[in-house]
Amino acid sequence: MLQSVGIGYKPIIKTNFSKKTSDNKINQTNHPVQYSLSSANTAIAPINTKLSKNDAIKYIYLVNLLKDFPLSENSFGLSANKQLDILLKTGKLLSNQSNDSSTMLNNLYDIATKPRAQGLDSRKIISNILDTTINPRIVSQTFGDIPQVEIDKILSQLDDNHPVKKNPQLMDVTASGTCAAASNEVNLADKYPAEFARWVSKLSSNDEKLYLNVDVNSISSNKLEAIEILNLLGAKREGSFSFDKWKIHIPIDKGALIRAKIQNDHWDLGERNIADVLVQSAIMQLGSQNTYDSLTDERGGEFNSSSQGLIEIEKTFVESLIKNKEITSLVYQQLDDEQNLVGYNCSFDKIEKHITDTIDSGEDVILGYVLTNETAGNTKSEHYNPIVDGKANKVINGHEITIVDYKKDKNGQTKFICVDTDDNNPNFVECDAKWLLPKIHHAGYPAKIVEQDAGQIMKNLLQ
Repeated sequence: MLQSVGIGYKPIIKTNFSKKTSDNKINQTNHPVQYSLSSANTAIAPINTKLSKNDAIKYIYLVNLLKDFPLSENSFGLSANKQLDILLKTGKLLSNQSNDSSTMLNNLYDIATKPRAQGLDSRKIISNILDTTINPRIVSQTFGDIPQVEIDKILSQLDDNHPVKKNPQLMDVTASGTCAAASNEVNLADKYPAEFARWVSKLSSNDEKLYLNVDVNSISSNKLEAIEILNLLGAKREGSFSFDKWKIHIPIDKGALIRAKIQNDHWDLGERNIADVLVQSAIMQLGSQNTYDSLTDERGGEFNSSSQGLIEIEKTFVESLIKNKEITSLVYQQLDDEQNLVGYNCSFDKIEKHITDTIDSGEDVILGYVLTNETAGNTKSEHYNPIVDGKANKVINGHEITIVDYKKDKNGQTKFICVDTDDNNPNFVECDAKWLLPKIHHAGYPAKIVEQDAGQIMKNLLQ
């Protein structure tokens, strides 16, 4: 099913998984550019590295287009054409694991040869895609500054009733709420590069239209429940009704294109690039019932009491649609009405097995973890006041990250290899399982991997 609390849709946590949590337990790891993930993680589909005659024409076109393109600061010293060569040899360039079976090469070629939205440079867009598919760890949720000259242009374009018109400072997003969207972007680039390129191609095109062909059973094996979820979460169906397949339109808001154009001209290292802006904005729209405003990083919708980010049910909905497979979100923590952490729904060993089994199956794990006053170190401060600041186990913030692999240290202890889109450093991070497991609030898995435990966890949650 879509998520573990059933079809009631009551948010099981008020904490929004959008803010970067401050911690010093996750260590940045300078892995090589071609970091070697576990073997099972790369054996998802047969690898195709042989260019057909038609493919060769497109490949040569791209090579000539990019031959004098300057090194991107996010390219780790690799030229665009070297990146193309790596993607070809690893099978990613010719992979057709996309929603419409188009290859990554075809989508890059479309970007190169078909008009883009005004103000977007096709070569920069292609470079963003190449950088990100080779190094998914560079995905960022940092918005970046807007030069004054651009602010004046934006204000002249907006309707008089837009809140930014009255208060331009609303565009100064210092702590974005797109961590769940950025984590889904990491997964797209890491495991579905053809689909990632298709998203960027469609969202940056003149018509700015992106469609997903979705199997209704990817939301729930119960078709009636699945259709109710699709309707409740605002999926914009195109065409005739069906119990089996839906064609869903993902809209992009005007603010996303404005921000994409700003990054086209004023991008700085560590900020979101053009691809980040477009993909994260589309995911936020998909998850927020089409209410997201990229200029202010705020959303509406009836499920989230906060104006930022995505809650667990929305994040899982998006993940199911993107992967077009049933995702079960297991909620591990028990929280009382005051958002105090009071217990767990299963053992930490079982949580670790859920994660490692999923990684071994060839999938990433997108999860939300929380910090309490105690785990954030607040209770050690002389200024901490339990009456004002809440109990030691009070949840104070949360964050979404992506686990892409794991390893064992010399003592047999598990370390998770993660991508954190808000750490301002384009490296994988290593996280001790012992530190992370007690802090995981929820995580999404392919339904078949966790079906044996999902029922019991559901019972524990509802007790």
